[in-house]
Amino acid sequence: MTEPHRIAGSTVVVTGGCGFIGSHLVSALAARGARRVVVIDSLRYGKPQNLEAGLPVEVVKHDLGFGDVAELERACAGADYLFHLAAEKHNQSKDDPTRVLRANVEGTAALLGAACRAGVRKVLFTSSLYAYGRLSGPPMVESEHPHPSTVYGISKLTGEHLTAFFARQHGIDFVTLRYFFVYGPRQFAGTGYKSVIVKSFERLLSGSAPIVNGDGQQALDYIFVDDAVEATCRALESPVSGELFNVGSGVATSVRDLVAAITRVSGKPAGVEAGPADWTAGSSRVGNVAKIRDSLGFVATTSLEQGLTATLRWLEASS
Repeated sequence: MTEPHRIAGSTVVVTGGCGFIGSHLVSALAARGARRVVVIDSLRYGKPQNLEAGLPVEVVKHDLGFGDVAELERACAGADYLFHLAAEKHNQSKDDPTRVLRANVEGTAALLGAACRAGVRKVLFTSSLYAYGRLSGPPMVESEHPHPSTVYGISKLTGEHLTAFFARQHGIDFVTLRYFFVYGPRQFAGTGYKSVIVKSFERLLSGSAPIVNGDGQQALDYIFVDDAVEATCRALESPVSGELFNVGSGVATSVRDLVAAITRVSGKPAGVEAGPADWTAGSSRVGNVAKIRDSLGFVATTSLEQGLTATLRWLEASS
């Protein structure tokens, strides 16, 4: 345990800050009194329009693993804290694994080196449930041995190790978070991967029935973006260092139950269209959230229907 950290009055670097989770995090940091937020983003998936007007934010366009490291040095100068969210995602890894490794591994190493040389006091690295690797079994717990089964999962687990290495080499604090299925407004900005939630809402809004693949009993751990951001800020502000936490609701929601909730929220009953079983058949990917509850006092508070309602309102407003 170290001394608590204070976001108020600090200079914070957020990679991926123009993206889905990152843009919500930037707003939360400003609300907590951050003096200055430097966003590093490739703008390949994120959009500056995701950032609220009037925030004390500077956007630096940089493609991790490909851009000039000097840009990272300048962006990190004077920073107190680093939130590293930017990454090539799972679906990109299937099409271009080399790019994913270069961005998520080489880019992370370059970023951490620049941040440590700049004298940051704490690093918050966002990892993924894909670091665990398994698709079934009981809720995933931080103490189990990870066996990532995708290039993306391998890259995120490597990022966890790199974060620990650089932080310990430079004597700074760090925390790693493994996000489960984060959803909410801005989840899909016109590029990248559409979640089951976004695809189902879009089908309902267009007058079509949502699709359920296989028996729909695949179970996932959904957490609303505002809750994920709250957990992320608490992990930074806490005196805890060197720890790994799951960030999820801890609740297993089947795709069939999820689609039923989406339909209720939309007010457009349309039945369900059956699709073929896919690679997720029989899977259960849920996080054990006891550690983050006990260590940081964090419990997700947004109900599924509340979160889905907020997501629908955003989709309607942006259509």
